[in-house]
Amino acid sequence: MRPRSRFSRRYGHLWFVLPGLVVFATFLIYPMAKAFQLSFIDWSGLGASNGFVGLANYREALTSPALYLAAWHNVILFVAILIIQHTLGLFLAVQLNARPRFMEVYRTILFLPVILSLVATGFIWTLMLSPNIGILNPLLEAVGLGFLAGSWLDDPRFALACIVVVQAWNHIGWAVVLYLSGLQNVPQELREAAQIDGANAWQRFWAVVFPLLAPSFTALTVITFIQNIRVFDVVYVLTGPVGAPAGRTDVLGTLVYRTAFGAAGATTADVRLSYAVTLAVIMFVAMLVCISLLVRVLRRREIEA
Repeated sequence: MRPRSRFSRRYGHLWFVLPGLVVFATFLIYPMAKAFQLSFIDWSGLGASNGFVGLANYREALTSPALYLAAWHNVILFVAILIIQHTLGLFLAVQLNARPRFMEVYRTILFLPVILSLVATGFIWTLMLSPNIGILNPLLEAVGLGFLAGSWLDDPRFALACIVVVQAWNHIGWAVVLYLSGLQNVPQELREAAQIDGANAWQRFWAVVFPLLAPSFTALTVITFIQNIRVFDVVYVLTGPVGAPAGRTDVLGTLVYRTAFGAAGATTADVRLSYAVTLAVIMFVAMLVCISLLVRVLRRREIEA
């Protein structure tokens, strides 16, 4: 048997990494590099491009009110759903941590929306909120609140709130699972020691349990940020690519989509693939910076806790 060379002994393990690295480079690194290249040209996506335009796409995007309006709606979604995740999600996790009967059934029901297709989620809620065949308006009438019934997704006052509710329903399972995992890892001895010292149930939770949930808090915050900055499917199905009504539900995902592929009433001149790629690049860089800051700040909180 021929002895292995020094190179094989030192770097032979890289052969096992190579297939994954090739897939990663082909489907992630190369498209990202190509997108960055496309952002410097003027191209509609059809036919020949109009050539190199330098930073013109970036200047136009960064001075566009549509970009900032869509980003503001994403921020609203993130903040609203983050509050729901860290309050309702934590409350449900605490209840499940008490191990009630049928705990596994409850946990499965709460996590089921997470694995449900976002397109299917959108269609389900579109039917539920429909003023003609939906169940929400009849339910309000049945409990004596018929004066609140309306066309929820067509009303500028409630359309974005409906998106928040649907997103929260779809992702609440993440909060429950992450917090439940954290609660189950809190040493029982610490709770008992606090109880012996005279701390009541709320004091034990706030001073002993909650600080130890910092890793779950960090993971949930980052996941929620990513989900709500890149949201597209639910918004597209519920209110369409133009952010109806009157742009009140327009988000970065729908803005990039209709810029690249058009929407109802759009002309050929409105379809600008290279400009849409520029918006996506700006969105990617902003997400990268924000996630880095979030992780840095929250990791510091974990250490202090």
